Amino acid sequence: MMRRRHKKSRRGCLECKRRHIKCDETRPQCINCVTAERACPYPASTTSPASAASASSKSGSPQMPRAGCSPGPVPGPAPGLHLLDDDDDDDNGPPVNLLHMELLYHYLTDTFASYSPMSDTLQQIIMRHALREPYLMYQVLAVSARHLSVLRPQQADYYHDQAIELQTRALSLFNAIDLASLTSRVPVFVFSSTLGFHALYDMLSHRDDTFASALARFTGYLRLHRGVYHVMDGHGDEIAQSELKPIIELGKQWYVMAGEGHECDDLRARIEARTEELEAARRAISLLQCVFDGKPTPAARIHVLLAWTTMIPRPFVAMLEAGRPEAMAVLAYYFLALHLCREVWIIGDSGRFLLESVAAYLGPEWAPWMERPCQMLQEVEAVICATTIVTTAKAVPMATQHAQFAIQRPSAADAPRIARIHLAAMDTNPLLHAQFPTPSSLLALEDFLTAETADALSSSPSSPSSSSGVLVARDPETGVVAGFAKWDATTTTVKKKTKLEEGELRYAEGCRREFLDGYAALAEEAKKRSFGHATPCYQLNFVCTDPAYQGRGAGSLLTRTVLDMAAAEGLPVYLESTMVAVPLYEKLGFRAIDGFEMGIPRRGSSSDELSETYREICMVWYPPPAHE
Repeated sequence: MMRRRHKKSRRGCLECKRRHIKCDETRPQCINCVTAERACPYPASTTSPASAASASSKSGSPQMPRAGCSPGPVPGPAPGLHLLDDDDDDDNGPPVNLLHMELLYHYLTDTFASYSPMSDTLQQIIMRHALREPYLMYQVLAVSARHLSVLRPQQADYYHDQAIELQTRALSLFNAIDLASLTSRVPVFVFSSTLGFHALYDMLSHRDDTFASALARFTGYLRLHRGVYHVMDGHGDEIAQSELKPIIELGKQWYVMAGEGHECDDLRARIEARTEELEAARRAISLLQCVFDGKPTPAARIHVLLAWTTMIPRPFVAMLEAGRPEAMAVLAYYFLALHLCREVWIIGDSGRFLLESVAAYLGPEWAPWMERPCQMLQEVEAVICATTIVTTAKAVPMATQHAQFAIQRPSAADAPRIARIHLAAMDTNPLLHAQFPTPSSLLALEDFLTAETADALSSSPSSPSSSSGVLVARDPETGVVAGFAKWDATTTTVKKKTKLEEGELRYAEGCRREFLDGYAALAEEAKKRSFGHATPCYQLNFVCTDPAYQGRGAGSLLTRTVLDMAAAEGLPVYLESTMVAVPLYEKLGFRAIDGFEMGIPRRGSSSDELSETYREICMVWYPPPAHE
């Protein structure tokens, strides 16, 4: 990775010295330790009243991060990647490795689109500057690692640790730059935005036992994000006329500064009725109303919410840090706005959790202040519950609309996304990793699934009654595919279709063919034994949901759509289910009729010993009688 040399820290904390990274020397905790949530001890000999006074005189509270602390100009980045030797004493970071390549690939193909509805232009701008500014590249990789910690639950700790290390490196390098030497503030602006997403998710992913702890975490996030963003003070015109101009113009369409809505009317009236001067709170409320007034997609609204945290006045941040109840009430509305973005992976159900937490924290005395945001939360929840009811119909249209998803037939252009969802959703399945045990074999599987799906979509007829097909659950606002279902329809006049594991997939690079062949044979025997080959039916082969969208009904809606199609023809639906999914299918009306098991190596084991038993259950659903 491209390197930027810097002066080593002489008076840094012991933790940074132990990790051989540059410390920004902020007391009582440096930014590296705050970010990684580690203890931050300083050597007693380096602490003096003068240095403590100097640190405190710059701000009433630690400013994070402090850019421009390097004593002299910093050379520009090297013209190429710099790989360290084992005895290299440079503390700019570890050598580039395959993990970095994986994270960069994931960012380009998945992470960026997961939180940014902007065009490819912004992605190109980010990567152009990241390849020249190491601090930005490290932060891009950190966000990608944090996203993977969500998508791959079994490896969550590993990717979370990687995200912490990469973000720490990014902040250390950022703190070392000499602002006077910068020829453009664009990479700093992009870094602030990317860091904001990461820091916000880190804050929201915690479930603190007390709201006081959650508040301390939130104000820490504010200091971090605002500290970087305020490096842009005085450079707004430069950014507005830079290559980011079309992106900024798009953002202005999201953020309606007039503040004409009424969501915050009750809060504004209560603030106005207070006797003390609360101008900072009034300003924060006006900006918050702008968040509600903007009607972008959930992913775009995240940008608006991040803008609010950088635009609120400093005195209001001080009110939050002091625990003023009026400020807590304003924050409750911010948490409500977060809940409106629950579809985005960095938000989830955190908005509801925090709103309910602050209401409990303020207690009965402030209950009137909390009544309106809690009422709006209940209204949102009521809409969600009402729109998840799926009406059964005999005939299924080509696109079924849902509050969060549109069920429709995809195009061949969706094939790469469908393949990635397949791997992400099946990552916890031990059989997948027995069949494809190496990263290269999983990449070969992804390529195969992409090609196989694209071929099926480009050649299959558009009629709903075709003998096989693919459906996707698509977010109607962002257009993102959240999940898919694949099925075959067999009749007495249609030749039995070859099972995926029996076809060309067996020749994919690096696969363990014995586990593909073994599974295919067992599944075929179980179906023949329990259901028979000649029985006309729909066979549901895969129902996979992106882990970032799980729990929101996409899988159930896809399955119900296939059931409706089968019911329209009076046919049963057959499937083989993992043990984890059996309860879901039972709720949809399936019943178990058989099953099978096979021995496989334990995931991650270097031995071929068949030490783990993999099981699947054969299930069938029958359409209701015609008179029902």
